[in-house]
Amino acid sequence: MALKNFGRVAEIMTGNMKFTLDKYTMEGTVPFDNDALPNESELRLWNLAQTTINNITNNGVLMVNAGYSGDVGVILHGRISAVRTRWEGVDKVTTINVLDSEDLSKREVTEIAFAKGTLASAIIKQMSGYIGLPVAQMTLNQDYRYQDGYTAKGKVTDIIAEVCKDCGTSVYINQSKLYVRNLRSGADGVFALSPETGLIGSPEYFEDNGIKGYKVQAQLQRRITTASVLNLTCREWSGKLHVRSGSHKFSNTGDFITEGEAVM
Repeated sequence: MALKNFGRVAEIMTGNMKFTLDKYTMEGTVPFDNDALPNESELRLWNLAQTTINNITNNGVLMVNAGYSGDVGVILHGRISAVRTRWEGVDKVTTINVLDSEDLSKREVTEIAFAKGTLASAIIKQMSGYIGLPVAQMTLNQDYRYQDGYTAKGKVTDIIAEVCKDCGTSVYINQSKLYVRNLRSGADGVFALSPETGLIGSPEYFEDNGIKGYKVQAQLQRRITTASVLNLTCREWSGKLHVRSGSHKFSNTGDFITEGEAVM
């Protein structure tokens, strides 16, 4: 990985504008996890012209590509939730917050009654339509049948999370798409993580409500996100892990890393 670590690349794109790491001073943190709420990223750019700042608008689509020369890909695709600019000494710093979907907090249903015998999959598909997100994957551990029917009421993301829990299945949003699936299933790409491929330091073992895993840190790796499969090889432990949460961090001269929690 040492040779591949040369040529950091990060690109922020919105409103027909592109800000690249080689031309702008910027940094960003892009989180990912396995719950039904959108994640909010924070990006900071230094000393933009006011006319440029005026073209960065709330609810505008924003994408971030990152990686290294010859190996660059999307790590964020969402909508701008806030833009603010303030002076820090002699520098003008613009902070952009980005949700990895539209703001879903106000997407609610008054009351929808589903008939007796309705399957969970039918409820999830209908609710996903209300939040306007494409379903990238849907693989339920059990397609629970509501023998007495089901009443959907309240925030749509809460309803989806509740129904998925009845199915023993995780649900999360990633890059403006909805995923309903077990973290340990699916045909996800496997990334071999070792000191030779970018592992930084020693992974930290953890146990959380009976779930075991490792916290890992690596040179920024766009392929690592929720449900990614890691083949970890290090002095502490070797084996297969499934990523449940983490973040990408990039800057010109500071952090250019991916951190994550991965479970056995």
